[in-house]
Amino acid sequence: MVGLSASATAPGKVNLYFAVGPVRADGYHEVVSLYAATDLLERVTVTAAERPGISQSLVVVPGSPVANQVAEGSFDPATVPLDESNLAYRGAVAVLSTQGLTAEDLAVDLQIEKAVPVAGGMGGGSADAAAAMKAMNAYLVQAGLAAQALPLERLLELAAPLGADVPFALLGGLAVGSGVGDKLTPLEVPAGAEPLRFGFLPASAGLSTPAVFRELDEGRAAGRYPVADAELKVPQQLVDLLTSDRPLAERLPAIAQLLRNDLAAPAQTLLPSLAQNLGQALGRPGVAASFVSGSGPTVAYLY
Repeated sequence: MVGLSASATAPGKVNLYFAVGPVRADGYHEVVSLYAATDLLERVTVTAAERPGISQSLVVVPGSPVANQVAEGSFDPATVPLDESNLAYRGAVAVLSTQGLTAEDLAVDLQIEKAVPVAGGMGGGSADAAAAMKAMNAYLVQAGLAAQALPLERLLELAAPLGADVPFALLGGLAVGSGVGDKLTPLEVPAGAEPLRFGFLPASAGLSTPAVFRELDEGRAAGRYPVADAELKVPQQLVDLLTSDRPLAERLPAIAQLLRNDLAAPAQTLLPSLAQNLGQALGRPGVAASFVSGSGPTVAYLY
C-alpha cells in the first residue's frame, strides 16, 4: 500500500447567467444558472498513509490566483479547516460510505491543491469536493477496498447534498442549472468549437454568499433591485451562441449583451470596490465583457 495514490481534478466555475427567484419558506431560492467551467482546476490526491483515518493537507498552486491572494494578504491557507467540515473530506466520505466503508477502514492523506480564488464565487470548495470524490473513487479500487468504482450517475447523486455547485464541478463543460442550481442539463458544444477564454481579477476581501442573497432579498423588498422574474429561464439565444461553432470573436459581442447575474448588484452594495474592479477588467485589451462571478467578489472577464 505504501506509495499508492490516486489524483483527480475538478474545475472552478463562472455563472454566465444567474437569475434568482423569491426566497422560499425553507430559506433557499429557486435559480436558473448557466454554468461554465474554467481552466482553473482544484486537484485532490489521495495517498496511502501510516496513521489510520483520513488526514488532510493543503498547498497553494504557484502562480495561481490563490497564490496572488496569499501574497496580497487576502487569504491565509492556515484558516482553511482541515477537519470533517472540509468539503473535500465530506466528498471523500460520501464515496466511502456508499462503498460500505468508514474513515477508520483506511489510512490516507487528502492533499488539496488550491488554484481557484477563495471566497470568490467560483466554486473552489465545490471543486475540492468533486475532485476528492473522483480521487477516492479510484483509490478504493486500486487499494482493493472496493470491487468497482461508482458510476458518474451515482457520484452526481452523492454530490447534490454537498452543495449546489458540486454536481457541476463533477461534470465541467457548460450546463444549465435549475432548482437550487443542482439540477443540471449539460450543453453539447460542437467538436472543435473555439472555447471561451476567461481572465480573473480576485478582490482583496471576501463575501459571504448568504449575506449577498440576504441583501438581494432585502433590497428587492425595499425596491433597490428589480423583482424576481415570473419565469426563470436561460435565454435560448445565449445557449445558441455558446454552443455555436462560429468564430468566437463573432459571437462575443452578442454573448456579452446577454450575460446576467442577479447577485452582482447586491455584491457591489456590500463591497463597493467591485465596481472599480469591473471597470478595470473591462478596460483591458481584447476584453468583451466583465462580470461578477456568482456571489462574488471575484471579477471574471471574457476576451
